Amino acid sequence: MLDEARASDYTIWAVAFILYLSDAARLLRWRELLLVEAGRGRLRPSLSDNPFTIAGRVLAFPPLVLPHRGVFTVSWGGPWSADRDVASALASLAQLRGSLTAVRIAAAVGFALLFILAPALTFLWGPGAAVLLTAALLYPTILGTAVVLWRRRRAVHLTAMQAVGLGLELLVCPAFLPNLVRKITTRHRVEADAAQIVAVSLSPEERDEFFTRLQVRAGELINEASADDAVQQELRSYLVMLREAR
Repeated sequence: MLDEARASDYTIWAVAFILYLSDAARLLRWRELLLVEAGRGRLRPSLSDNPFTIAGRVLAFPPLVLPHRGVFTVSWGGPWSADRDVASALASLAQLRGSLTAVRIAAAVGFALLFILAPALTFLWGPGAAVLLTAALLYPTILGTAVVLWRRRRAVHLTAMQAVGLGLELLVCPAFLPNLVRKITTRHRVEADAAQIVAVSLSPEERDEFFTRLQVRAGELINEASADDAVQQELRSYLVMLREAR
């Protein structure tokens, strides 16, 4: 009975993590993938060999224990952009990523409060004291973050309504705070093919590995499409571009 009572003390934090997990999940089209921020300014593609699907969409997650890292949803399989357009897309990404310092700190603080400090306080002093102390630290952080979002909304590519909406969302559900960086970056439309961005973001070895996996995924989609399908022809042309790029 004592063990069951102690386990129930952590229910609120387990629920908070489930809310964070569900908010972090992304349902992608088959010709989309996530570009995840990695070290030294790189963008690393997330492309599963055996993706889990829901209603014809691919379920993908960002790195859950690294809330300060953003993710971008990028398409692949279409015509490639001109070099100047790729450079412009990368410059736009770099500008946005460089404007997220305060948001990254807020997301990391929220994660630490909810999923590290709060369980530790629960273990030491019980759930009542943990909830009060965590709320006393968490809500001022959220209010301060909402102010930052409003003041820097243009720098982080948010409209006034989007900035207000995100602030209200965090107040209603504080468990979403650790996911704030992704909420901003996934709104940003990347005007370049994933393969073109990866080609200039990763080392030649990493690029070739990704291109191989992308070729396999494209081949699977070609096999599923009918012979006279325009999608099949488009993907065959895409495979040619991948081989030439390697």
